[in-house]
Amino acid sequence: MIAQKYKIFFDKVFNPIALYKIRDSVKKPVTPSDIIFVDVNPAYERVMKLERDKIIGKSFVDVWPMAEPCWADIVVKCFNKNMSVRCEGESHDTGSWLEAVAFPVSHDMAAAIFSDMTDWKKSEDELKLNQERLREFAAKLTLSEENTRRDIAQDLHDHLGYELVSQLMTLRTLSEKNLPEDISKIINDLIKNTEKLIAANRNLVFELSPLVLKEVGLNPALEALAKNMLEPRGIEYELIFNGSMEEIQIDDDICVLLYRMTRELLFNVIKHAHATKVNIIVNRGASKSMVAVEDNGKGFDVNKIKYGLGLFSIRERLLPIGGEMKIISAPNSGTMIVMTCPSTLTD
Repeated sequence: MIAQKYKIFFDKVFNPIALYKIRDSVKKPVTPSDIIFVDVNPAYERVMKLERDKIIGKSFVDVWPMAEPCWADIVVKCFNKNMSVRCEGESHDTGSWLEAVAFPVSHDMAAAIFSDMTDWKKSEDELKLNQERLREFAAKLTLSEENTRRDIAQDLHDHLGYELVSQLMTLRTLSEKNLPEDISKIINDLIKNTEKLIAANRNLVFELSPLVLKEVGLNPALEALAKNMLEPRGIEYELIFNGSMEEIQIDDDICVLLYRMTRELLFNVIKHAHATKVNIIVNRGASKSMVAVEDNGKGFDVNKIKYGLGLFSIRERLLPIGGEMKIISAPNSGTMIVMTCPSTLTD
């Protein structure tokens, strides 16, 4: 029984407490049927919805015949191994989410303290749900942003680009005529400025949304991306494509996400890696597809990585579509970042 000096604590504490003993003449190892209730406090009666007088002297199995195995297991393990044991889970009998710690009191007696974690569990579930919703929103936002970018890029290409090319042709036609020298100089200057505007417009269209991504697919778009980003900086690159574009289709939305995320990874390589060579690997599968960016840069300790905004954004955009990101790196050994996701989106 409980010493009188601890009785006040036992009765007044808010957490449910149960005291158990091993049935007389039973030797270890014990089973749930060998464990007898010695005492419970008022909090146990309240949370477990049982009366003390109907519990004392009965076995664990008699009191909780339909309980989840974990609640008996921790007490059994506590007796058999003479150690503290913890578990957490849903209790259908009480309608609560409980945490319990069982610990030995003597060689044939043990106690368990319970915590009602129902409110905490609800808050945790709501937080996870909100995080999932936020990830889904981020992915949808990326796709919505890409559609807007694509519309703007298409307008710049079709309208501004067409007008600039038409203007250039007109100016070149004028330059071939026998005009005064000062007029010819102005026209030649206009030709050079128009050529610069056309080049700038093409770059802007590519930065906004490469039309090649929509027109001919992910592989050519990534090749154009590497050429545009790495070649001007003197970084060698190689593209490795596994799986036929014709035989294995990837949803347009998936292609957009993979393209944008690859672009962010290439920015990281340019900014941080000090690399001289980059491989971009695309593996197309019937159910899953993968894009990996590998560099020969300075690398880092993956155990000490702090996710920057770019890597965090990539991971968060992959999760809601069932994808994942893996990082393989070591100091002075380069880095490979692998993005895997379904080839098609399901509603």
